[in-house]
Amino acid sequence: MAPLSQIPPSSSLHPSNIAETGNIYTTTSRKRVKKMDHTNCESLNVERERRSKMTQMFTQLQTTVPGVLPQATREVIINETIKYIKELEMKMQKLEELKESMKEGSILLACGNNNMNCSVTVSVSANVAFFGIQSLPRSGLVSVIMKVFCKHRAEILAANVSVNNGKLILAITAMVQNGGVVENIRRQILSL
Repeated sequence: MAPLSQIPPSSSLHPSNIAETGNIYTTTSRKRVKKMDHTNCESLNVERERRSKMTQMFTQLQTTVPGVLPQATREVIINETIKYIKELEMKMQKLEELKESMKEGSILLACGNNNMNCSVTVSVSANVAFFGIQSLPRSGLVSVIMKVFCKHRAEILAANVSVNNGKLILAITAMVQNGGVVENIRRQILSL
């Protein structure tokens, strides 16, 4: 439905006609009066339909936007909708930034130790680090590695331990405070 500004005004109610004649119904012909009444009735029906659609749209907004009370005025509904859209845009921007940082921030730290029995691979994205550790199995080694994470206050999100062909394979996903902590953890594990 076209907005009210695009609906042509009724000829009988047009301001130029009223200004010229001084009266809306200054005609002697009954046909013209009936025609004006019919045009006026049509414009009233168009206005009713427009108002009905507006009411439906406000009701839909009221049910879609969280936090809008059932008895809210149209002004409140519009203000809450604008506020909600701005919140969604901010969330979307934060998620886009996080997505970009995950693409760019993923790095691999090579194992630079002389110990050929142990290797540590680290991948970091934002404040989440993935540690891939391979070593010869020793009694209590996994416990010592877990203590290294605790010492550096890294929260372990997931850990997987397996032994394959005489090699201990440990995969740990941890939440870390900064990149320096990651390097310290890696060095300490390599020195074990």
